[in-house]
Amino acid sequence: MQSKKTIGILGCGWLGYDLALKLHEQNYQVRGTSRSQEKLDQLRQNGIQAFEIDLTEDKIYGDLQSFLEHLDKLVIDIPPGLRKNPESDFAYRMRMLMRFVQVYEIPHVIFISSTSVFEDREDIPSYDEHSIPNATSNSGKKIIAAEEGIQKMAQKSTIVRPCGLIGEDRHPIKMLAGKSGIKNSDAPVNLVTRDHVNSLIIKVIVGELDAPVIHAISEPHASREVYYQKTAEEFGLEKPVFKKEESSVGKRIVSTISSS
Repeated sequence: MQSKKTIGILGCGWLGYDLALKLHEQNYQVRGTSRSQEKLDQLRQNGIQAFEIDLTEDKIYGDLQSFLEHLDKLVIDIPPGLRKNPESDFAYRMRMLMRFVQVYEIPHVIFISSTSVFEDREDIPSYDEHSIPNATSNSGKKIIAAEEGIQKMAQKSTIVRPCGLIGEDRHPIKMLAGKSGIKNSDAPVNLVTRDHVNSLIIKVIVGELDAPVIHAISEPHASREVYYQKTAEEFGLEKPVFKKEESSVGKRIVSTISSS
């Protein structure tokens, strides 16, 4: 019987840690990274090889060699950190990492990106996997550049673009409940559950799904007003109140890929 592949997950945050556990349950050899000692301990306790690795602006700290060598697939799931540090060159950090990926000849890189590579507009455009990223924001342009660097430098790459992540007790309604004067009432909601994203990533890993770009969306495209007022009710929270006098700006993220 062929042995299961070795998967590396660079960045075991809320999404990556859950993915690591799911892959371990399926008997994959899993390596995971974190900058948090607590998370590293949790990984080890769950049978996952844990590595403390940090990608800074000009250097990668930690035992990158032991993490990368002999990997069959590498999942990159690290936040760009552009809200806290808008000047950070995320694309450069990805290119720096990819030079090591090339040295260790990793056959397949799965990059967890973002739908912020697409612009919100008044005409509420729809973007699928064939749409050309068109963001004009600082962070959007840097994530586009990161995607392009990985696509150029990897032997094979899969770009996964999740919509806003929800799951367990993580949901934007917690921030919006009871607030008033919220903009973009008619813009469609673009959200996805963590389970849905990780099921897509696992399908890519096992070879059931093969596409250069995958959009991850699982929630219906209801308007923000309809969706969040209904969700507030479900959570037992005070309904948010939306501003009606302005025209809404937004986008609709869709997928041409069947994930069934």
